Amino acid sequence: MMLKRTAMILTTLSLLPIQSMAAMQCGTGLTHVNVSGNVTTLNVSATKQVGQICLAMIQSANGREIFNDCGALVGRVVSADPQTGASTLTHTAVFDFRNMFVTKNDQAQIITPPLAFDDAGAPCAFGVTETISEFDKSAGIFRGGQVNITATGNISFCPSQNLNTFTLQGEACVRK
Repeated sequence: MMLKRTAMILTTLSLLPIQSMAAMQCGTGLTHVNVSGNVTTLNVSATKQVGQICLAMIQSANGREIFNDCGALVGRVVSADPQTGASTLTHTAVFDFRNMFVTKNDQAQIITPPLAFDDAGAPCAFGVTETISEFDKSAGIFRGGQVNITATGNISFCPSQNLNTFTLQGEACVRK
């Protein structure tokens, strides 16, 4: 059961394409920012992770920090292909009552070889690259914005380490 769940998640994650980091063109009322941050989540099921996201956004035009906060994050695997290690996900991030976003069509790709194995010899930890490029819903500073973020990190379903960690890098268009 655990091996099947791990394979499904890894496959789901491997479906995500890596997108280029070309500068976004921001619409009226939005400003271009460079995004950095990190994510730490726990696996609560084969398709759901919960944890924390911390984001810092620096305005490209003048280097001024316009957002730096941590919030709650829920990730859900929408589909996975165990043969390729690719997955499609959604994420909901809530920073406060005003600033939040829900993504769609996030693409993840498992990086081989496995990083760890359980006592039975089954792979249980993997490197992952994920691309976040579409807001489905957003509010506050994210309202009407755009995003292009790459998350690079590790997922683990190992009995001794049920923890996923990612570093975030990219760009966004957010409210001024």
